[in-house]
Amino acid sequence: MARPRQYNHDTLRIQVIKAAKLLLEEGGPAALTARALAKSVKTTPGTIYNLFDGMSGVLQEVNRQALVDLARLVDGVGDSEPRVRLLALAEVYVGFMLDRRAVWRAFFEGPRITGVFPDWYLAQIDGLIDRIAQPITALEPKGDPRLLAEQLLLSVHGIVALAAIERLDLITRQKPMDLAHAAVERMIASIQAGAE
Repeated sequence: MARPRQYNHDTLRIQVIKAAKLLLEEGGPAALTARALAKSVKTTPGTIYNLFDGMSGVLQEVNRQALVDLARLVDGVGDSEPRVRLLALAEVYVGFMLDRRAVWRAFFEGPRITGVFPDWYLAQIDGLIDRIAQPITALEPKGDPRLLAEQLLLSVHGIVALAAIERLDLITRQKPMDLAHAAVERMIASIQAGAE
């Protein structure tokens, strides 16, 4: 009887996450299967399930890494006057998502991982919104800066969503970055006019 293959759990987890990203890049969420992952890292589908408690666990880890990478880029935006900072944050988000369309697809096109998202997942999203709310707060809006940050993120994300699936041209010939800048400028103008 053949002996079970021995492997280092941590090393294999890293290899599986890298392979999952590649599969997503090549074929989107539908390509991310236990069988394809197992073949990529030369193990069995059962090992994948044991390491991650199923395919939803693999997708969570891919998303976790993407959120950490995005937070790192957002934190790299300098502390400048609010308008410049908001424009830079929009650029980071648009650039990150469009440069990593597979990540975008894993977040928003893939199956919902669970009915209740893990605390770390929600904390990463909240952290992103908080970073957007900081320069909005400095503009001294009448409305809640946190709610305005959510609205701005959703506005920019809508642009990214259409651009990521190559459907933006159904509506406009404008570039995603120009549209994101316009969304930021509209919100700033609205705040300065006292509407927000």
